[in-house]
Amino acid sequence: MRCRRISYLPLHVFLRSNMDRKSSRNGAVLLFLLFALVFLQLSCARRKPVTIRLAGDEWFLNSLTRTGLIPDFERKSGIRVEVLHQNDRSILSDLDRGPNRGDTLDVIAVRHRLLGGLVQKDQVRPIDSFLVDSTLHDPSFIPAQRLFANWWRELSTYDRKTYGFPFTGLTTFLCYRKDLLNDPVNQKNFELRYHRELKPPTTWPEYSQLAEFFNRPNEHFYGTYIQGKQGLALWYEWLNLVYSFSGNILDTQHGWEYGDIVVNSPQNVAATEQYARLIAFSPPDTLKYGWGEAQSALQQGHVFMGLLWNDQAPFLEDPAVSKVAGKIGYSLSPVSSEPFSQLEGLTYLIPMESKHPREAYRFLEWAMSAQVQIQQTLAGGASIRQSTYDDPKIKAIPYTSTFLASVPLAKPKPTIPESAEMTEAMTRQVGDIVRGRTSARTGLNRLALDLQHIVGGRAHLRYSAETTR
Repeated sequence: MRCRRISYLPLHVFLRSNMDRKSSRNGAVLLFLLFALVFLQLSCARRKPVTIRLAGDEWFLNSLTRTGLIPDFERKSGIRVEVLHQNDRSILSDLDRGPNRGDTLDVIAVRHRLLGGLVQKDQVRPIDSFLVDSTLHDPSFIPAQRLFANWWRELSTYDRKTYGFPFTGLTTFLCYRKDLLNDPVNQKNFELRYHRELKPPTTWPEYSQLAEFFNRPNEHFYGTYIQGKQGLALWYEWLNLVYSFSGNILDTQHGWEYGDIVVNSPQNVAATEQYARLIAFSPPDTLKYGWGEAQSALQQGHVFMGLLWNDQAPFLEDPAVSKVAGKIGYSLSPVSSEPFSQLEGLTYLIPMESKHPREAYRFLEWAMSAQVQIQQTLAGGASIRQSTYDDPKIKAIPYTSTFLASVPLAKPKPTIPESAEMTEAMTRQVGDIVRGRTSARTGLNRLALDLQHIVGGRAHLRYSAETTR
């Protein structure tokens, strides 16, 4: 038998060959693991939720956060919402500093009269493109139909472009002690003195009579108040008188328009004189009153009546903080001519600096949904969505009917870029008038010249003011 010759590999060759095969396999495994790690990282990056930053005044944002619905939005959308409490001045300061400051804002809720200035600086984004984007916009939500049209237009648009949605609507009510009004002794004594029925005032002469009748300084009880402290409260309250006398600041139809300066009109002079006369029936420190002091005077039962904002009314009805809960009646402000109401509010806007404008817009539409608007109104807000007021709980709120009566009567105020500077001038001059430093006519003539200087050639004086300088 012939033996076959067997060849043997040298040991070092065999071992090297084995190691090469193992290295190839290990390399393939390592390469696979590397690709898997990259894929997982990319998947996690895609799944990492976007965070949008919402900034607004705590007083107002509380009506949204108290609903407890934001976590529901986060779960359903995968978008996280960081709520920041910043007042208008702080928000504007951040936007002026620009996105290089660090964390940017995605949604802001600010007073609508600031819109013109934000548009002029190109700091807020129009949302018209989002409203026609089928991947973002709910076609069943047609703002012009679902919202109160006049409020939607004034709060959310500027010069034919749409910039946001109303966060809340604000207007003023006459708040009065209905328990004292219905008291038989008061009714009898009032009729003996004024030869008419005791009822809520609808004109300023009637208002003055009630303020005089219920003014009882010896009992530390007063007929009314004025919010005379230098600041926005004074300006807003004075506007109630101006509008009630058919006066205005500029003669325009919309807040974004320029028109003749009419702040020193005969109607405004009469309105301002009427306003100053109310001091006689007010607490001694009424010139130190702002929003908080006025609210407290009613809550603690120190005054018979006064003008107050609708977002303060819930605190009159809360027995935990109010001695007059259930005893307050609400009506529209007194007038000298046609009925009116203030049109004021906060608006949701998307800053140009937002890193997530599409997600911000999703949040805005969610915030305007029927469920959110109902719950926010129950928490102290005032929805501009019409269907909100079909809810039985909303209907049962004591001041709901007065708010609804005010909606079609609302008077727009300037939202032009010069609005903030104009407001400061008005506050300053009206403050001098109520403190007796100047007459209503002289103070308003000075104010007219101030406004002419602020707006330049974009508006002209309708009434002469030459004799005031």
